[in-house]
Amino acid sequence: MLAAASICAGLTACSGAPARPAPPAPGPVTSAPLSLRCSDSAGQQGQGSQVVTGGVEGLVLPGSADPAALYPIGGSRYLIYKAFLAVSAAAVPFATVRVTRPASARLVYGSSSRMGALFSARSGQALLAASRTAVRLPVCGPRFTGFTGGVLLTGPACVTFTVSSPSRQAARVTVPIGLAAC
Repeated sequence: MLAAASICAGLTACSGAPARPAPPAPGPVTSAPLSLRCSDSAGQQGQGSQVVTGGVEGLVLPGSADPAALYPIGGSRYLIYKAFLAVSAAAVPFATVRVTRPASARLVYGSSSRMGALFSARSGQALLAASRTAVRLPVCGPRFTGFTGGVLLTGPACVTFTVSSPSRQAARVTVPIGLAAC
């Protein structure tokens, strides 16, 4: 009797179409941006040769369209594109970088030591938990202030960022990350 029940249960379970696992969603999205402090910065630097969007340099980098620039996070279905951001003194007192789309994309930034600890965690869950849809970068001196971090994605995507600051007009940019073009 037990064998017959097991066979019936097995046939019922296998009779539907195979389920496709959905990529796990990042942790709950908080509406508050990840707010960094000057002590989280990698220091002051001059402006590089990168595009400055809304007072922030580093969102548009050569090579972001290369799928090889996406690094898998500890066996999960997430990838990270490492992007060093630097905020201009002209954005005083801070600039906020927000992911507008895709909805699944997140930002994760912090001090070099914090980012090192997050990257070294095996599962990648710490990176996901620390991620947000926005990050607030403080201006910490007369030059560009740099911050370590990146963009978490479930796969290659065209990512749209909005950069705002109390002292500058908001700017928007769409970047192909792991794709040839947007």
